[in-house]
Amino acid sequence: MEGPLVPGANGLPSPSLSSTVDPQTIVNYITNVLQVTLEASIDELEANGSLLSKSKLSDTIQRCKRFALESQEALYVQKNEAQLEHSNGNDGSQCELLLN
Repeated sequence: MEGPLVPGANGLPSPSLSSTVDPQTIVNYITNVLQVTLEASIDELEANGSLLSKSKLSDTIQRCKRFALESQEALYVQKNEAQLEHSNGNDGSQCELLLN
């Protein structure tokens, strides 16, 4: 029976996982999945308060990086829809997508 595997090859330390994981790749993948599964548009994903909005993007990237580095099995996305009344009397909806 062989002994336990030693990290790294040829005596060189193996690269840390953080240097091999690009959280932007995960964000891009999630974006594509949400467009298909929740029929979310880019506008909805980038809307104020959503996971790709300017105010939440850094948090989304951090969560994706943590997901890649830890032994989490799933990321959850929540889609909230709110009815808005416009000044012209027409109702519209606003969508917010949150990464949990």
